[in-house]
Amino acid sequence: MPSVPMEKVLAVDLDGTLLHPEPEAIAVWGRSRYRYMSRMAAQLLEEISHQMPVAIASARNAQSVKGLVDQLPQVNFCGFVTENGLVARRHLHPVAHASKWDIVANLLPDWQRITGYEQCLGLIPPTSVDNPEAILRSVLCQTGKPGYIYLDRHKIFVYPAPSSKLSGLGQLGLEPWMALGNDLNDLDMLGHSPHPATLADAHEKVKDVVKLKQGGYCSPAWSHAGTRDILLWIKTLCARRSGTVGI
Repeated sequence: MPSVPMEKVLAVDLDGTLLHPEPEAIAVWGRSRYRYMSRMAAQLLEEISHQMPVAIASARNAQSVKGLVDQLPQVNFCGFVTENGLVARRHLHPVAHASKWDIVANLLPDWQRITGYEQCLGLIPPTSVDNPEAILRSVLCQTGKPGYIYLDRHKIFVYPAPSSKLSGLGQLGLEPWMALGNDLNDLDMLGHSPHPATLADAHEKVKDVVKLKQGGYCSPAWSHAGTRDILLWIKTLCARRSGTVGI
């Protein structure tokens, strides 16, 4: 039986790629603070999406991603990979939280639970806690719940399994023909894409992967200027692919 062909898309990370801490026109609430997208970036993404479908691939949950998507009604989004690949859908359907982690959260009553996650558990431990990872690992053993712990500054997450944005895209039948990302959790989709791009302030391993690709691009700019630069590069690449500009 012949395999179903994958749909070629532009896969985009959010934080550090499209969204930055420097204030701009479009504000999106994150886990603990606002991140921003420029109006220019939104316009470029809209134009690109009419030449190449756009899929979001983010560590954020669906509820958080929806906060951006609702402000970009003209962008042709074809899929949403959230929670670092643990959730993959063609349409956003936010839920309250993953109830399977209630048994763990209930044993940590002083820890703040980050709502909106469907597959993973997000927590903010009290500032007085010296070694939150060790405490959480002990609770996981006590409850018999297997999990992979991931630290994100003052937040701590538990994943039920190793996560992969590329795997999430694959579940939707999407091929990251072009991919934008800046951090270690973007490495799999950037490494798989023939046309990855990143910013000057990306993780060094990310820049190394992108620079190794003949069809890749590492912008010399960062923050909103870097986003504008890589989106302009993607726009030109899309135009060349469709034959609307000379190669």
